[in-house]
Amino acid sequence: MKIYLDVCCLNRPFDDQRDDRIRLESEAVLIILERCLSEWVMISSEVIDYEISKIPDGERREKVGILASLAKEKVILEDKIIERAKEIEKLGIKAIDALQVLMLC
Repeated sequence: MKIYLDVCCLNRPFDDQRDDRIRLESEAVLIILERCLSEWVMISSEVIDYEISKIPDGERREKVGILASLAKEKVILEDKIIERAKEIEKLGIKAIDALQVLMLC
């Protein structure tokens, strides 16, 4: 099974764990990451790298980067994907979100 976790997911274990929903989501992400170490394949992308580079807190950026480095495959942006994402952005979808969806198609 191949798994793509966006940066929001990779950040979740480093959020304030006092909220039940955040704690449960964090646990789910960590369980998924565990599976990616043994039987599943985590996929990353250039979009993930870009989003991680924009995390203002250096310590958090490093920790999220470590989780992202567990990926065994990386999707590289192609011009046709970028052009299609621009078209989708006109429909009201954020460019980053469009890129992530299109890279996995």
